Amino acid sequence: MAVDELLDESAFDPKKLFNEEEYSTLIIKRDGFSKQENSDADLVEALLDNKNTRQEDEAIFASLKELKAQDLLVNAIQSTEVIDFKIKLLAACWETGLEFANHFLFFVSMACDTNFQIAMEALTVIENEEGTITPEVLHAALALATNNSGGHSVLKQDLIEHIQSRINS
Repeated sequence: MAVDELLDESAFDPKKLFNEEEYSTLIIKRDGFSKQENSDADLVEALLDNKNTRQEDEAIFASLKELKAQDLLVNAIQSTEVIDFKIKLLAACWETGLEFANHFLFFVSMACDTNFQIAMEALTVIENEEGTITPEVLHAALALATNNSGGHSVLKQDLIEHIQSRINS
């Protein structure tokens, strides 16, 4: 864009920046972040680049696993309103192979989401979770899934059965 275009008020429409179909941004709260934490956040943001090759994504997953970036991923999922970002970040949770036992209830609530892809990715995180989950959290998760009126019936039934099998084992 030429300098003349930037100065021409009619050439640039700032309202376009708020058009989610043309631009979307994930903002990770970085207040008080160290240099390392900023680097970790950059990895999460890099995941959202649709131009990544599978190899690049796998390298990012490996780095996130090495950094134990569970909290950062969960915070990024919570902070974005962009559905495609949520889906990609949820998929990254299970693709990294990280343990999310401390966030089990969060993923249960996401598995009850009305968006099928969000619910499916969250259910995949739950089904791949190998960490220890306390009986209290499992019972709270079962109540959350059972009492939730939203979501997809087949996915919700799978979720309930998975939680019940964990309670009974």
